[in-house]
Amino acid sequence: MNISQFIVPIITGIASGMITYLTASGMSLIISGMGTINFGQGSFYILGAFVSYIMTKAGYFPLAIALGFFIPFLVGALVELSLRPVIGKDMMFTVMITMGLTYIMQDLMELYWGGLPKTSTVPGALKGIIRVGNIFIPVYYIFIIAFSAIVAFVTWIVFEKTKLGIMFRAIIDDRPMVESLGINVGQMFTLMFMIGIGLGGLSGALNIPISGTAPQYAMSVFSNVIPVLIVGFTLVKNHL
Repeated sequence: MNISQFIVPIITGIASGMITYLTASGMSLIISGMGTINFGQGSFYILGAFVSYIMTKAGYFPLAIALGFFIPFLVGALVELSLRPVIGKDMMFTVMITMGLTYIMQDLMELYWGGLPKTSTVPGALKGIIRVGNIFIPVYYIFIIAFSAIVAFVTWIVFEKTKLGIMFRAIIDDRPMVESLGINVGQMFTLMFMIGIGLGGLSGALNIPISGTAPQYAMSVFSNVIPVLIVGFTLVKNHL
């Protein structure tokens, strides 16, 4: 049996897993820091994908990836403001609001872009194939793995080595103590939410050349991430 039958699916599986990691890490930050489940994460994934689609079609692939993060990042600030009155109350309030926002965004995107799936191309430098013996690996999958690993490393550096990361971790561990120190927890919540949303958009921007996207994919994206979050939180709880 050809070894490429094993290697290539492993590479593509890792690339797919890294996309899911980006989406899930954004949700994890929001859940851990704010105690809020963001049912709209899938919609921001789709928004990032559509932003990437537009910019890539115009020939600006690096900008497509950057704006795939920053446009949802900025929109996330408005969403967090709408959630602020119910943060800290029954989680069902935020669940219902974010679920409603999901359908609103889905309808708006469908109204603007239509309901048919769209996909984008990648630059010539990333279209090629890496050949190792009889194994042929798409360059773009390697790019996704490497880029996502860099994002993961930068995220780790921010959380472990910077003052902002220390504040984030302190809020997650003991919110009342942080408030008693005079730190504006509301602003930290906004930034957490924006970063979490931005990571979701980034994952969509990276994945659209592979899977394509359409507004109605939002809930399926969310559903795919939930098992990852459950496993992750379960492992962390058992470790602690």
